[in-house]
Amino acid sequence: MKIVINSHINSTIALKHLLERMKSQKEYNEFEIIITIGGYYNIPTYDIKKIDNITYIYCNHNSIDFTALITLYELYNENINEYYFYLHDTCKVGNLFYEKLKLIEINNSSSIRLKEGFTMNIGIYSQKILNDFKDFLLSVKNTDENRCLEFKDKSILLEGYIFNIDKTCKILEDRGYTTSKPTDYYNTGTMRIVEHYNNLDLYKIKANWGQSNNWILQN
Repeated sequence: MKIVINSHINSTIALKHLLERMKSQKEYNEFEIIITIGGYYNIPTYDIKKIDNITYIYCNHNSIDFTALITLYELYNENINEYYFYLHDTCKVGNLFYEKLKLIEINNSSSIRLKEGFTMNIGIYSQKILNDFKDFLLSVKNTDENRCLEFKDKSILLEGYIFNIDKTCKILEDRGYTTSKPTDYYNTGTMRIVEHYNNLDLYKIKANWGQSNNWILQN
């Protein structure tokens, strides 16, 4: 299983923070990591660079939460036996993250969601399920910088769409989560709350909890 990080051209602070934490863990080199970075509208097609166990994919679209899933479909649709753990760059991993990730049983499931309810699309996807949902994924692909807010609204309405439709989707064991008080976590002027999911020792640093849509430009 590969780890896939959904990111954006203006999200360097969050991505650096996540990668520093991921690299500090001893199991880091056991995983292949794919980072999809949306918002490179001026390049004609995907630009791919590999450094050690990280593949950086610069995307000529910004499809909000779906950038990574669209990219995986368009570039890797022939890898039908592959699985990916998808997360956002505005996450942080705990000391037990890799250990817990390795213990997840993926057989007989084409997708596994982080939890019940709102998941922010975080979870495990098979390449097969991404291929099956190709029409949906292409319908939420945004190649127009001026339509970001429109596609942000669309991504909110369609959060968890694949998990909700996939009849084989499983839910990770629910061990609850905690939520912090709002803080300017990245010192960027945006207030965020931090949720910690015990089932994966994973933190999500959230800006879209009733705040403005500025995160699209600065997340």
